[in-house]
Amino acid sequence: MGVHTKKKSGIFSSLSDDLLGLVINKVKDKRDRKSFSEVCKQWFKVEGLDRSKLIHYVNDPGFSLSGLTRFPNIVTLWLLGCNTHPDLELIAQTCHKVESIMIECRDEKQTGDGGVLSPKGLCALGEGCPKLSHVEIMGLNAIGNSGVIELVHSAHNLESLVLLNNKLISDEALRGIGSTSSISILQLMGCDSITDEGLSFLANGSTSKTLNKLILECCPKITDTGVDLLRKMYSLEHLKISCRAKTSRITDIGGVGISAILTLKVLILKHLDVSDPTMVALAQNCRNLEILDIGGCDKVTGAGICAFCSHKCLKRLKLDHLKINLSDVERVVFGCPSLDSVVVDSRRSGKEFVTSTSS
Repeated sequence: MGVHTKKKSGIFSSLSDDLLGLVINKVKDKRDRKSFSEVCKQWFKVEGLDRSKLIHYVNDPGFSLSGLTRFPNIVTLWLLGCNTHPDLELIAQTCHKVESIMIECRDEKQTGDGGVLSPKGLCALGEGCPKLSHVEIMGLNAIGNSGVIELVHSAHNLESLVLLNNKLISDEALRGIGSTSSISILQLMGCDSITDEGLSFLANGSTSKTLNKLILECCPKITDTGVDLLRKMYSLEHLKISCRAKTSRITDIGGVGISAILTLKVLILKHLDVSDPTMVALAQNCRNLEILDIGGCDKVTGAGICAFCSHKCLKRLKLDHLKINLSDVERVVFGCPSLDSVVVDSRRSGKEFVTSTSS
């Protein structure tokens, strides 16, 4: 349905843009907002001015990026299904207030070192959107090293960077990230070319003082050497390292190294080749630890878990897919006064048990 151009009459003809803005701000349902925008040109304009979030499917024939001029107050922007280079320069010129952007690229063909998203476009995005604080980019060939470097050097207020399922970025990208002083959250998932050298750039760069949350998932070239370097991260409170089952190259050497990060509050280790010495070191050294998830770390035994019996801060413990006797779980529950819950996966019954100490 198009926008009505018929002259308004009655009370609706006297409504100002400000008053209409107050009305549309209360409308959350997408279909209702669409109906609102189709009443007349004024309502169409006001609905666009009120929009703070936009999800755009790039291949949707009903909308083009040039239509972003209608949404100057967009704060959150999602671009889904990009199979060609999106006009990031246009976004930078139109959406100056954007704070968070997520771009999903589906192009399976490499379009050069910069990937689908060109370094020039990413630089323009960073410079044209001064409030940009969160960027999430997904796709095998979505972004290359030069694109990452241009982005982090131009987006001076960038706090959170998420790179998912990318085969182009390597340690060179982490060199650029490590030299920035604004990023506090970094998530790398399925980035097969990242190695220990990349982690050394993070641990020895400016990010050693600013990084608060680090997530490394399915980065198969990372070993004990790189993980041990993370002890240099002075502000790290949340760390997740996850590997595909039976592929981990991280053992107790890396695990004990992690225990030297005294600021840790949340630690998630999935399917790593660590065992009881890591648990003992964590219990002794990470006194501020509140959440520990060691699902799939099947070399950990009850003895390792019991090392947390006297821990003063631990609130949640997850033991999925571990062969732990319930008697050892009970020892931790009654010995750790701060513990709120323990999640245990019982392979025998195929059920998950949650033991709450609050009861």
